[in-house]
Parts: sequence; C-alpha cells; structure tokens
Amino acid sequence: MNETDYWAKFMATGKIDDFLAYRNAEDAQAQVRKSKEAAGEYSHAGIYTDYRNGFKG
Repeated sequence: MNETDYWAKFMATGKIDDFLAYRNAEDAQAQVRKSKEAAGEYSHAGIYTDYRNGFKG
C-alpha cells in the first residue's frame, strides 16, 4: 500500500492506527530518498547546460 492509500484509509476511519501507518510509510520513503541522495544517485554535479545566450569567446 502506498502512502496515499494509508491517508485515504485514515480519512475514512479516523483511527490513530491508520494515521500511524501513513506516517510510517512516509518515513520509510524519506529514508529511501536520503540514502539515494547520500549515494550520489541524484547528483547532478558537473552536468553542463547551455542556455544559448549567444556567448562568444
């Protein structure tokens, strides 16, 4: 179940257990993102982008 399903379940039932399940799913996703960033998987350093400003050198 993804975090939106947990949220929808919480909104339907209003139970604290459902809210905590949503929070746990959200925290797990955040940890995955942080580990990928730490590994450099999302690193864009060194990527050159030319915006074609007409620079002549």
